[in-house]
Amino acid sequence: MRVTILAAGLVAVLAACGTTATGSGDQSTPSSTTASSTAASGTTASSQDSVQPAVKVEITLQGKPGLGLLTATNAGSTPITVQGWPKLAFTNAAGEPAAIPVEQKLVPGEGPSITLEPGRTAFAGVKMEMDDSKSFALNEITAQLPGSAPAKVTLIGTDGRPVADPGKLKVSEVKVGTLQPAAQGVTVFD
Repeated sequence: MRVTILAAGLVAVLAACGTTATGSGDQSTPSSTTASSTAASGTTASSQDSVQPAVKVEITLQGKPGLGLLTATNAGSTPITVQGWPKLAFTNAAGEPAAIPVEQKLVPGEGPSITLEPGRTAFAGVKMEMDDSKSFALNEITAQLPGSAPAKVTLIGTDGRPVADPGKLKVSEVKVGTLQPAAQGVTVFD
């Protein structure tokens, strides 16, 4: 089965896991939640929030335009526990925050609690929409996992090498799936 990932416009879509929240005050999990990429989302951390483990985040573009696979690897020396969605933030070509809406999707389903031992990786799908009339040229993407500092996302092209000029990617909105312990199915958006 070929796993495709949203990425042709994924320059900074990775990494912080958030818990779900609804505007109606109930505690049920929504099928999707929309938030600005610059807005904070809820997170669940494994021990102390003051601990800032090192996390390496990459988004690898897939053959289908706008589809990417986000990988978050624990590069620290202690385990971290993540659950939910990575929190993504973007800057434009001028280095200013880009107000790109990020929609959290239950793709491929609920995000389980994942303990990442040092060197272990969690995965999420990213789908970037490119609408020239509303798009932002990207400069940098950051992702944040619970209990960790935001990490700069490395955008990897379909050739397996870092993208030299992410500013050529123009993104209008992003969908991000839940963090999963395996890559299978994470890039299957409707």
